[in-house]
Amino acid sequence: MNLLTPETVARESFSDYCFSTIGRTAENRFRASGYLALRDVSCIATNGVAYLHGCLPTYYLKQLAQEIAATVEGVSLVVNKIDVKAPARKNHSAPVHDAC
Repeated sequence: MNLLTPETVARESFSDYCFSTIGRTAENRFRASGYLALRDVSCIATNGVAYLHGCLPTYYLKQLAQEIAATVEGVSLVVNKIDVKAPARKNHSAPVHDAC
């Protein structure tokens, strides 16, 4: 039987708090960047690794999101799982579908 000591519980709670704070901080920086497309990028961080998810229209924005996440304190590695898909062109003869 594995009993958690108060120190272990406090350390795990602190770690969970830090990791969720890292993700929120990165997402807040995406929103503050001035690039509207970055607002839809999500970040989940664990053990110093920030995982980026979402869909963006250019590789430039994908790289920018990665650079922004890398500057957040506590991030040692960024795993960029953002898909790049150009917005669908408007064609009056066919229905428009969202790229992501």
